[in-house]
Amino acid sequence: MPSKPEITISHAGFHVFDMDTMVDFFKTVYGLSVTDRGVLGKRGEITFLGSDPRDHHQLVLYSGRTSKTGIHYNHVSFRVNKLKRLRLIHSKLLSYEGITNIKTINHGLAWSVYCSDPEGNRTEAFVESPWYVAQPYEAELDLKLDEEEILSLTERMVKEDPSSKPMQTWREEYSRILGHKYVAN
Repeated sequence: MPSKPEITISHAGFHVFDMDTMVDFFKTVYGLSVTDRGVLGKRGEITFLGSDPRDHHQLVLYSGRTSKTGIHYNHVSFRVNKLKRLRLIHSKLLSYEGITNIKTINHGLAWSVYCSDPEGNRTEAFVESPWYVAQPYEAELDLKLDEEEILSLTERMVKEDPSSKPMQTWREEYSRILGHKYVAN
């Protein structure tokens, strides 16, 4: 049986003028469903959409687009298979010329490293956690902690949130909503 790739493209995100119109468009035309929706501090409304229970989301829409020209793309995201790989990416970002805005975030359902590449495009690399918690959700992530400490800290954090549940449970529930039979990969 082949092993999982170390890195795969996971999702994309971009800014929109009218959240309700864009959510309706992606639901109606592409058959996506809203997996979570909320407000992310001063950054405004954020909506997560998907159609596959293996992923919490495949598309992220951010409110706040102000111009028909210029940047409306938010980020491209890469799924990695291990915290060790995420740490390696983080260390390379810290030493790569022209990288800015490096930020580590614990999303509860994933541990992420964001940055702006040498041309200013935003990217994310993440590792899934074993838990689901409603999004948006942001807490500090210290990649200097060992894997067990990160797991333990995240578990304590998400258990305080009433939306938390094992990711496997969320995937099974979302599969039923979609009318799919969930098959773990």
